[in-house]
Amino acid sequence: MKKAVFLFVAIIGAAAAFDKLYPLFTVKTDVELFRQNLIYAEMHEHRSPDYDYIIRVPSFFSAQPDPYADAQGRLRFVYSDLWATVVLEGYAMDNQGQSMDEGADSLARALHATHSRRGKDFVILSGPHYEGDSRVDGYSYYAKFVRNGHFWFVYTMVYPDNYKDALARLFREINEWEVWENPRRWLKP
Repeated sequence: MKKAVFLFVAIIGAAAAFDKLYPLFTVKTDVELFRQNLIYAEMHEHRSPDYDYIIRVPSFFSAQPDPYADAQGRLRFVYSDLWATVVLEGYAMDNQGQSMDEGADSLARALHATHSRRGKDFVILSGPHYEGDSRVDGYSYYAKFVRNGHFWFVYTMVYPDNYKDALARLFREINEWEVWENPRRWLKP
């Protein structure tokens, strides 16, 4: 009987030790590490000094200088590892006097959108990422355009296709994004 109890305790102890040590010997992929960082990351708010809109960005993304330095109101944040780069950007652009439907259709054509979803004052577009007229292999974008007065306010993400499943938190962040805390506030033209 003592041998059976001892054997039972030894098996339980070995199982507990295996459970604790197994993760130390498994190699996590870059996507799994990114997903884990994103799940536990604190979200920091960043405000555009020119247009006063806010975007929330994971704490482990770093602020980058905007490649369009002459454009006002742009915010750009990047996560980069050896194999992939994820870019989050916020900016404002003139809607060129277009109606909501005209603007959404025009943006979808210009961005080669393969999916779109429209709301009362916004459109969410996604598809393969292009730079100029050239497609960037293995990368896609996801963007929300909110129409307000004479402007489109944009929160967009460019990401590697193999990271898509790890980005659920950022997709949700973009889907729920409002330009200002008080959505009734209007920017004066």
